[in-house]
Amino acid sequence: MRSLFIFLGATGFAALIFVIGNWYGQPLIARHFVLKRLNRPSGIARISGKLARRPLSTTKRDQQLDRLSWLSDLLDSTARNLRLGKSMAASLQSAAAQGAIGEPVFTELVAATTRGESFADATKRLMSNALASEVVFALRTINLAATGGVGGVFALERAAIVLRERSTHINDRQMQAAQAMLSTKVLSWAPVGVAGWLIVTSTSVRNFLILSASGWLCVLLGFGFNFAGRRWMQKIVAPAAT
Repeated sequence: MRSLFIFLGATGFAALIFVIGNWYGQPLIARHFVLKRLNRPSGIARISGKLARRPLSTTKRDQQLDRLSWLSDLLDSTARNLRLGKSMAASLQSAAAQGAIGEPVFTELVAATTRGESFADATKRLMSNALASEVVFALRTINLAATGGVGGVFALERAAIVLRERSTHINDRQMQAAQAMLSTKVLSWAPVGVAGWLIVTSTSVRNFLILSASGWLCVLLGFGFNFAGRRWMQKIVAPAAT
């Protein structure tokens, strides 16, 4: 029975090493060699603290939420100015003057249309400089609204609604991810607390886990699977940095 237990423990430990190496070791080593070939700073140097770490994805989420917020406000304000009878260029200029513009693309768009350049030419030229999908979406909406008619006002208002809904969806995903991570922390710390309580209160458990090789193997497997589970859950719920 003891031999069977040792065999199962060794097999589980080998599977744990394989999973951790496949998930984390292989991408890290591959990235290191690729960056070395490209003569760029490696991930190993970044981990060792020699270089600054990559910005967290939460910062990019906050930047995206701010971008969605001011874009929706810009489109709404432009639509209101159009309803007041202003031209598209004057409406966009007034909307830009009312609030801060967070993208150089729209600053250039306001300047270009104020100089007399058409919206079709300006948006086509500036769309290649837009990196975020919501900025491209707003540029296309402005180009559509500049064609004239009541439909342009509706296009701006509907686009602002779409951007606000996208911001709401991001907040909902962030809240659900926080709840999932809280559940993961509870489920990962509960076995540690139970094991500690058994070690303190039970002599047989304490002797097995501390004074035997099989016990140490169980402890290592438990901590290893616990750590791998938490990292796996973080990788699932955390958005990719884009």
